[in-house]
Amino acid sequence: MTEPKDRRDPSSWHGQHIVSEAELAFQSDGQAKKRRRSRQNVVFTVMASLVVVVFVVSVLIFTGNWPWNKDQTPQAASDAPANIENPVCPDVNFKVQDPGTVMVRVLNTTGESGLAGSTAERLKERGFTITSVTESASDYADEVGAVIAGPKGYAQALSIQRQVPGAVFVFDKDRRDDRIDLEVGAKFEGLEKERKLNDAPGKLRCAESK
Repeated sequence: MTEPKDRRDPSSWHGQHIVSEAELAFQSDGQAKKRRRSRQNVVFTVMASLVVVVFVVSVLIFTGNWPWNKDQTPQAASDAPANIENPVCPDVNFKVQDPGTVMVRVLNTTGESGLAGSTAERLKERGFTITSVTESASDYADEVGAVIAGPKGYAQALSIQRQVPGAVFVFDKDRRDDRIDLEVGAKFEGLEKERKLNDAPGKLRCAESK
């Protein structure tokens, strides 16, 4: 009598294949090789990335473009240099200021009624802050006008001077704030047309010594 096939074949049981130790070992070795290859790929990728980073950093340092070699503190633009050799008439370019930050007193030196008031009104329309309007005697009454400021008001003085063509700058060493006096003289013919205003940095036009 012939025995059933699954009894003759030790690798089969009721028609089902039995996995042998050798097959199990082969499968385990294959999985281990795959894991090793995956780890090797990760290591190679990380190493390649590090090489690229080191190369880029080296190039930046060599060319002087490495950002951490530079001062990272933002530097605010100075409206007036700390040291001015000639405070009476500085040979320095100053920035034109935003009108809203400039406080100005308008003085009429001509005796012409309403001149200071109308000038102040025009300046106010352009955004300047008018502190007061008055009349006053002046050494510059026969000229277009004078813009008077202290050590803290150079840039503000330039901003007003650009509005009044021909006005001269007069330094007041005793003035401690950045407020400006605009003395309107006999040759004053009105403010500069807005479309002609120059807002580029520049030097003050100073008055001659009297």
